[in-house]
Amino acid sequence: MHLNIDIDTSKSNIFLDLLNVLKKDNMINDFQVVTTPNKLTSYEKELLQDIKQIPKAIHNANNKQGIKKNITLDF
Repeated sequence: MHLNIDIDTSKSNIFLDLLNVLKKDNMINDFQVVTTPNKLTSYEKELLQDIKQIPKAIHNANNKQGIKKNITLDF
């Protein structure tokens, strides 16, 4: 199982101590501290931005706003 937890820096020592105790008791197998957050690529950022626009586009379409285009899809 993989779990990501964002811990406040001032409380991180207490949390790491707890993880070490759990590891010693064989309640968890291992843990890894990752100090740098994952950075999204420009494509991933653009994709997330496009996804955020979907509710607004649906709302505008329901209110008859926007430009109607005749598009035919052939499969």
